[in-house]
Amino acid sequence: MRWNDRRETFWRRRLKNTTGKTLGLVQASITLSGLKMGGSHKKDFFYHAENPRIYGRLTIPVRLKRTPDMVEDSGFDTLAGNKWADPGVVCDRVGSSPYQPFPAVLLGNYQTNWGLVHGSLSQRVFYHSHLFTHKGNSLAWEMISSLKAVSHREMAPGEILDYDEWYWGVAGSSDFGGIFDGYAAALRSALPASFGRSDSNRHTATWGSWNDGIWRNIDEESLLKMADFLKDNFPTVEWMQIDDGYATNAGKLKHAHGLGAPYEGQDAIDAAKFPNGLKHFTDQVRLRGIRPSIWIGNEIPSEAPLAKDHPDWFVDYTYRIKNAKILDISKPEVRDYMLKALDALLAESGFEGMKHDFWSYVFEDSRPLLENHTRSGYEWRTWWLREIRRRLPSTGYLQTGCDIVMGNPFLGEHFNNYRYGIDVGGGEWDKLKTNFLWGAACFATHTGDLLVPNSDSICLFADMPDNEVLTWINYCIISRSLVELSGWLYKAPLHPRMRWLRKAMACLNNGQDVHFAKFDYRAESAAPAIWYLETPFFSRISSDSSLPARTVAIFNLDDEPRNFSLKAKDLRLPGKACLATNAWTLETFSFKKLSKFKLGARESLLLSINEASVHPQILDANIEVSAVEHAGKTLSISFRHAGNLEMALSGKPKKARIKGRFAKVSIQKGEGNWRIMARLERPDTLLIDF
Repeated sequence: MRWNDRRETFWRRRLKNTTGKTLGLVQASITLSGLKMGGSHKKDFFYHAENPRIYGRLTIPVRLKRTPDMVEDSGFDTLAGNKWADPGVVCDRVGSSPYQPFPAVLLGNYQTNWGLVHGSLSQRVFYHSHLFTHKGNSLAWEMISSLKAVSHREMAPGEILDYDEWYWGVAGSSDFGGIFDGYAAALRSALPASFGRSDSNRHTATWGSWNDGIWRNIDEESLLKMADFLKDNFPTVEWMQIDDGYATNAGKLKHAHGLGAPYEGQDAIDAAKFPNGLKHFTDQVRLRGIRPSIWIGNEIPSEAPLAKDHPDWFVDYTYRIKNAKILDISKPEVRDYMLKALDALLAESGFEGMKHDFWSYVFEDSRPLLENHTRSGYEWRTWWLREIRRRLPSTGYLQTGCDIVMGNPFLGEHFNNYRYGIDVGGGEWDKLKTNFLWGAACFATHTGDLLVPNSDSICLFADMPDNEVLTWINYCIISRSLVELSGWLYKAPLHPRMRWLRKAMACLNNGQDVHFAKFDYRAESAAPAIWYLETPFFSRISSDSSLPARTVAIFNLDDEPRNFSLKAKDLRLPGKACLATNAWTLETFSFKKLSKFKLGARESLLLSINEASVHPQILDANIEVSAVEHAGKTLSISFRHAGNLEMALSGKPKKARIKGRFAKVSIQKGEGNWRIMARLERPDTLLIDF
């Protein structure tokens, strides 16, 4: 081991069976002893992305022994509630959950500002888990190369396992958004070619049929009406994704029905909903300029014909799931069926994208599940996801579902986006609030360029009050994780919230880095309250003086009003006078007003921040600004899409016109700004004279 100038080192372990007979590899480990983190050993802690999901908090003291019997201990719940932890995931090994966490861990001390980081550089065979143990006043750190889904991995005589690589380095521990910067830089070089780095799902979105009260109530006629509406009203929506509900037995079975449906032959697809079959439906969607995608779940309902006819095809997964079966992918006959089912649902039906739900159990669980031990769960994961990709076009997308992912970028080799949060389609505030904390852990890694994060959808949420709906929309915008839209929107074209949805979907830049202000993750168990982007939310352009320098969102997730204070330095802005513009009221005011203000319960703000001394400036827009040019006293603004434009400016325009043609442009005095309204019949350019 040798340190480089950045105080980091890279490890690679090569395992070879030299015995001349087949061996069973259980695990391999390395232990570093005598570690001292600079403060009292009682203040040592670890941070891992799975912590919020399992324990409801970000950092965990090393001295807290995490054992399964604590799950029912109310004292344990008070410290680190485990409402969303499944049975069997609470244990002393850090990083061993089935939740596909970001594969790095920080060991630090609450009294110092530095720490040690370990991060995986390969997941071909192994995953890395960790044991932290105090020995006197020092720490022992055991880094374990473990196997998913098997009790051991058979190694044939002479076989070499050359895929055990990791990063180890020194990092600052106080900046939540910078903990893993060194590891992430190494990871970008180590990862193979990745769909997660492509543009798919980055600047366009998916309409999905599950949320906002639709559930399984889908049919071809309604879906095609929705496709027409999307084409006319939401230019950034590229995909229509039909969720569970297309199978004949969907809804009759206790669990979702996906991969098991093709086993039922010609009657598998509900003819009442899709009278001409799925291929006809996908062709019709394409004719409307939208690309078709399908939900496929890997669970097989216990009462489904496949489960009844082939009980030997499944693993025992009853410790987590009672009424569904999980296929044993280690069996050749199971793999043969899975491929035939994929052919039927993807290639033969004409879908170009796929949401893969309930898929990860036999690939990601750390318990021994598979009957055969010739491959680890991660090796089978690679095989399965490659087979899916072979049946999708190169520009198609693949989205993860449950188990929801806590930011593992290795999945980007096959997936375009990952769902990190629980379903919010029913509008339950508790679920929305939970996603804030889980999301913060994912976004703080600043690896959205490697795999697009997906917060679940925005929609009309008919049963939620305005403040809660707007808080969720603001969160999806500021976190740059707005991949999905949902609901039968064509049935409510004049709904007041439709304006919010259109504006939220106007400029997608999913995966962009988001930053947190005034947040000490080591002291907090709740999500950050102040989030910001270093660009406008309505443009991908950065560092243009005519546009906002920051977008900031402020959240009060509490059930009581809360006081806030914000200064320019909190957003890493120079101490110059600034303007703030509310994205939804279009009111512009002095940034100084944010030095002390109050938000009501479950309320939020989404603000654009501009330098007050620069004129003229664009303060806000509801259509993506794709280019800005200055020519004397004329400002030229190009927009990426058509639509009804509403824009706020810092100065009074003398004249405004659409470039090269006559169109009505209205100029009005606003609250602290000037507003321009116009109808863009196509992506166009607006010329404004000052």
